[in-house]
Formats: sequence, C-alpha cells, structure tokens
Amino acid sequence: MPKRVLVVSARMGAGHDGAARELCVRLEKRGHQTKMVDFLDASPKVGRFLKKTYELQLSKAPWSYELLYRIWTWSRALTPPLVFVLSIFFEKRLRQWADNFEADVIVTTYPFASVVLGRARAKRHNRLEIPVSTFLTDFAVHPLWVHKGVDSHICVHPRAAQAVYNLTGEFATAPGPLVSSTFSTTQESKSQARQRLGIPQDTTAVLIVAGSWGIGELEDTFDNILSTEEFLPIAVCGRNKELAARLRTKGKGIVLEWTDEMAAYMTACDAVIQNAGGLTCMEAFAAGLPVISYNPIPGHGRQNVFEMTAAGVTKWARSAEGLRQSIRELKHSGTEIAREAKTIFVGNAADDIERLLFGEMPSRIAPIARPASRRFAGAIAAVVMLFVSINLVSNIATSKGLNITPVSYASEQYIYLTVLVGPKNINDPNLDKTLAHDNVAAIVTGKTVLAIPQGVSDLANNGVAIVNGGWDSSSDLHLITPNNAASHTMALLEKATNENINIYAPQMVVNSVDLAWATIHHQTIVRPIEINLHENTYKPVFKAGQIYELDGSSMTSQQLLSQINSLISTLGSSALQVTPIWALR
Repeated sequence: MPKRVLVVSARMGAGHDGAARELCVRLEKRGHQTKMVDFLDASPKVGRFLKKTYELQLSKAPWSYELLYRIWTWSRALTPPLVFVLSIFFEKRLRQWADNFEADVIVTTYPFASVVLGRARAKRHNRLEIPVSTFLTDFAVHPLWVHKGVDSHICVHPRAAQAVYNLTGEFATAPGPLVSSTFSTTQESKSQARQRLGIPQDTTAVLIVAGSWGIGELEDTFDNILSTEEFLPIAVCGRNKELAARLRTKGKGIVLEWTDEMAAYMTACDAVIQNAGGLTCMEAFAAGLPVISYNPIPGHGRQNVFEMTAAGVTKWARSAEGLRQSIRELKHSGTEIAREAKTIFVGNAADDIERLLFGEMPSRIAPIARPASRRFAGAIAAVVMLFVSINLVSNIATSKGLNITPVSYASEQYIYLTVLVGPKNINDPNLDKTLAHDNVAAIVTGKTVLAIPQGVSDLANNGVAIVNGGWDSSSDLHLITPNNAASHTMALLEKATNENINIYAPQMVVNSVDLAWATIHHQTIVRPIEINLHENTYKPVFKAGQIYELDGSSMTSQQLLSQINSLISTLGSSALQVTPIWALR
C-alpha cells in the first residue's frame, strides 16, 4: 500500500538536499508519495540568519565555527537548551507541513530538523504522533545530529552508527550513502569522457572539490597541484564565482563553476581531492574514484576526514608534499582504497524507511538516568555556554555584515565618511567646523562622552552628526557579559547632545544583548571600512555606497584635520562625494 513520506532537508550546501532528493527518487520508484521541504523555510527570518551566519563563519571566521562545533561536542548539556530554542521557531510549521501532507513518516537529512522533530516525538504532552527517521549524511556524528525521540537513525557507515549508539543508547543502521546511480552505472569509458570534456589522455587529472559553496582552501590546493607541473588540476568551485574567476587568471588547469557533469568528470579523473567529506565525496566513493582529503574545513569537515581515514576509505594528506606524494601513490594503488570505499554501499536507506512505514520499529535501549545534581550542574553549564555562543555568533554576524542596515541612498554617487574622535581632539572648534562642512560624522564612544561631555555637546551644536560608538574597543570581556554597552553609551550621548542618536557603529565586540537592543530600538547598525593612513604608503580607494571610518582617537586635532583634508582631497579627484550619515536612517 503506498504511503506518504515528508522529507525535510535544508539548503546548507548541496549535501543535505542531494541525499533528500535521492531518497525521494527511491521511494517514489516503490510507489510511495514524497514531498521535500526546507527546514529553514519553517521560520524564514531565523532560517536566513542561520544560513548566513553558517556561511559567514565558514568563509570569514572558520575558527569560530570550529569553536562552536567543539563546544557542543564537549558538553552534551548544551544541546537541550539550544534544541528548545530551535523548537520555538521551527516545530509548529514542521507539524503543519506533516499534517497538510498527511505524512505517514517524516524523514530528515538535516541536523537541526532531526533534533527538533526528535524533541517533538519525545514530548509527554502534545506529542508528535508521526514516526521520524533521520538520515545522517556525514561520517561524523555530532550531538546536534541525533535525538532519543527519533525512531530510527540511518547512517552512511558503521562507525557513524556506533557513534549514534554512544550518544543515544539506540541502535542505528548503516546501509551506506544516498547517491544517484548515475555515479555507479555510467557507460562512458575514461578515454571517452576525457575526449568529450577536453582533458588530455596522457595526464594525471585530479578533481579538486569544495562543496557547492566553494568554501575552504581550494585555491591553495589548486596552486599546490599547479606548481608540480606533474598533474592537471580540475577545480570545481560550485557557486563561488569569485573563486572561479581568480583561478582562471592563473591561465592553467581547468576551472569549473556549478556543473551537472560531475559523474563524467569523476569518470575522466584519476583522483578526487576534497575538504569536507560531503556529498561529492560520497559520489566519488560510488564512482570507484580514490579520494584524498586535504586542508579540511573546520568542525564537521575535520571530523569527517578523521572518521573516513580511520575507516580506510580515504587518504589524508597533511602537507603540500604529502598531497603530491598521495597522488603519486594512488596512480599505482588507488584501486585498493577505491574498492574499500565502494564496500560501504551495502544496502538501501529506502528499505529502512519502509520498515518504519509498515510498523517494523528498530530496537530501543532505555536511557540511563543521571543524578539530579549532575542534571542541575549540566543545566547551569548549558545556559552559560549557550549565552557565550550566542554572543560569539552575534559578534561574527555584525563583523561580517549580517543584520547591518544596507546602504540605499544615492549609492551610485556617494560614500559615507566617519571619524572616531577622542579626548585629544574633541575640544577643537576648527575640527567641528571641518566635520560639519564636509559631512563627516563623528563616532563617539562611551568613555569619551563620559570624560568630555561638553566637547560632545559642542560637536552636536556645531552641526556634526553624532554616531554611537559603544564602549571602549579593548573591552573584549564584553563578549561574555550580559551588559548592554550600546544603550549605556546612547543614554550618555543623548544627555550631552539633546538629540536622538540612532546610528550605532560598535568599536568593540558585540554581544547578543547589544544586538537585541539595537533591533528592538530600531538602531541602524553600521560596520565601517577602516581607513589607515601611514604617511604616503597608503592611498585609499573608495567605492560608492560604502561607509568608511578614520580612527582619530589618538591623534591631535591638527593631525586629524590634516588627515581629513587629505581624504577630502583624494575624493575631489573622483566622481564620489561624501553624504551625511543620517541618510542611512
């Protein structure tokens, strides 16, 4: 009898969606109805925040992603508070989707969906009655991938199944990855594929991949391979057009963006070099192509590489020379490791879903209760670490442009210029006149206004736009404290100027309280581009629509006036003009 399966994925790279689509194909071939939905759409605003933060962390602040990944790995007590918060935003819509589709089973390929649905299944009141299964797309199993409320966990390898058991006390199956049969059933020979794709027949071709976002040290890997003049690098940059453009300027190798010919390129190549252990890696396993791991991305990327190496399905090159040596070795012994990788395809995840559909539940092990004292200590630690983690994400978000009000006023012709003033120059009336005349805003920190309130008052009275600079930039402890520097400084500024100050350019780390306060009070948050003028060695290049900041906090008024005049003179030779900062409001 045909059943209905709701498949929950997420557009966090191509791996989750790829597995979800393949599962839908397999189930529909068996006569079942499927519907694929995106977890992030269950709460669009929060979903966009999660996606943007994740992308920014991996591309701009990989250390922060590694830190958060390790924090939740080390302390399982942190998981329940985060799952509770996620459930507030996402559970209701997930239930609605399942009810509207009249789903018999819900399957998820995305970690946060797994824990939210698992929690819904484990509730004592208003329990989700529809069985839930999780397909774990990675070798690495993180505590935020699994939940005791999930009815069945399906893994790509027995090592992952063992990790699920260690975390939940429940058995998991390991039928292997969900990969399209295109990669294992191609009829094209290697020479035919090379001829069609324009790859020389007599070269050692290596396929370099970095996921659909093209994140990681792909350019370094590409350069490393090029430098040998021994191998032909074929870089797949996914949707990262900027990376593809940079690699093409090198004039060597083959550079691709997003392509639907991955199966053909794998047929044509001698090895794959990867950095995350994602879907492309699983596709290479299915294609029988040996895989080398190199420069893995933080967090799950490094853990995936460790687990795959331990499983004997990849080689891990830990240095540039190690990478080159691994390629040479695989020319002679690559079939052995490729054969081992192909053995992980021992079953079909659709079989496991059907067993759940028709009431064949997996074995369960009752969890061991912890003493009340340990639960209490864990809860306290979870609250503290959750707050610190949220603060870290908030700072990364504002540092890299997330939640920043976009520039929209006359952006094709104007820029916005700001100066961080300080006690050494704030009392100079000539500075006030120059700033007002040239539409340059003054960023004032809380310590400055507290020390010299009259100087700040004079700035405002002379027509200078005042920007809230938060507190002192050396206060890094602010990242883990619950105080609100933004509102405190604003109160001091408004008292000194008798004006409403609603533009915030933080000169310090930003915590979650700052970010929440700024959002609630409709503050315009800006992160200006810093201008550093060192004698004649630096000449700023201005771009229309951007906000720039000159740090004059330690300059005398004469030095600062000289720097401002120099900047205005540089602008005079271009078509750009400085417009008042209030245009951003």
